[in-house]
Amino acid sequence: MESTHFRVAVLMGGESLEHEVSLRSGAGAAAALRRMGHDVLPVTIDTAGGWAFGDSAPLPLHRAVSRLAEDRPDCVFIALHGGAGEDGRIQGLLDLLGLPYTTSGSAASGLCMDKIRAKAVAGAAGVRVARQVVVTAAEWRACPEDVAARVRAEIGLPCVLKAPNQGSSCGMAVCRAGETLAEDIENILSVEGRLLAEAFVAGTELTCAVLDVEPGARPRALPITEIRPKTSAFFDYEAKYTPGASEEITPAPLPESTAETVRAAAVLAHETLGCRIWSRSDFILGPEGPVWLEVNTVPGLTETSLFPQAAAASGISYDQLMDLFVRAAVELGKNS
Repeated sequence: MESTHFRVAVLMGGESLEHEVSLRSGAGAAAALRRMGHDVLPVTIDTAGGWAFGDSAPLPLHRAVSRLAEDRPDCVFIALHGGAGEDGRIQGLLDLLGLPYTTSGSAASGLCMDKIRAKAVAGAAGVRVARQVVVTAAEWRACPEDVAARVRAEIGLPCVLKAPNQGSSCGMAVCRAGETLAEDIENILSVEGRLLAEAFVAGTELTCAVLDVEPGARPRALPITEIRPKTSAFFDYEAKYTPGASEEITPAPLPESTAETVRAAAVLAHETLGCRIWSRSDFILGPEGPVWLEVNTVPGLTETSLFPQAAAASGISYDQLMDLFVRAAVELGKNS
C-alpha cells in the first residue's frame, strides 16, 4: 500500500441546487481521507459564493483564490455537485493555479454537464440513446402550439423533460398526459431557458460506475446497480436522498450479456466524452435493451452513495476509494 500522504483541500457546498447533497459528500470524503492519513482542509462554498477555509469566515472569490494559491495543497478534492463544481469552471480555475484535482478536466466536465451536447457526442460514438427534441424559450414564446406538436410527433407521450445542466433530478419532469405538457414545458424552461425532451423508456433503472485510476490502463466498469424507487415513479431527488425510498441492488441481477452491454457503454461514454478518474453513467433497460441517459462526473459520494456501493461490491472500501481518487489526481498532476 502506498504510504505517501498528501495535503488535500476538499471543496464542498457550492451555489447549485445540490448544495446540501454536496456538503454530505464532502464531509464523508474528508473523514475518509483523514482516516487514510492525509492532511485535510475542508473548504465550504456557501450559497452566496463565499469560501470558508476550515472554520474561518467566508472569503469572496478573489481572496479565496489567493488563499488557495498560497496554501498550494497537493490535491483539491472536488465534492461539488452541479453548477460551477461540475461544469468545468472550478476545474479551469484549478488548472490556471496548477493544482491537481479529483475530477475530469475542465473541457470534459463542461461537455458532460450539458446533457444535450453530451448525448450528441455519446450517440455519435455508438452509445444507444433515446429520441429527443430540444426546446428553447425563444421557440416556445414564438409558438408554443408548434413546439408542443413537434414534441408529440417526434417523441410522443409520455416524455421526460430535463433542464440540461442540472443534476440529482433537479429541473426534471415526466409528462404523462397531453393536457399537462404546456405547463410542464413552462416549468422546466424556467430553470435554464432551454430543455431536453426525451422519449420515455419504460424499464429498469441502472447505473454503472467507471473507475479510471490506473496509469496506462483502460477505465474499468464496476458492478452495475439496479435502482428500484419505492415512493416515486422514477429515481427523483426524494428517491435518491430519502433513506429507504429506493432499493439499490449491487450487482444488478442481469443476464451477463446485458450486463456486458451496459458496462461497455459506460466505458465508451467515459472515454468518448474525455472523462478521467471516475464517472457514473445512468441507463434505462427497456424492451430493446439498455438506453444511456447521461454521465455524472461528480456523482454522490457519501458512504451509501451509488458509486461507493459499486466500489464496495468490487472489494474497494469507501476510504480506499477516496484515497485512489487523490492518488490518481496527484499522478495526473505530475504529467500535466
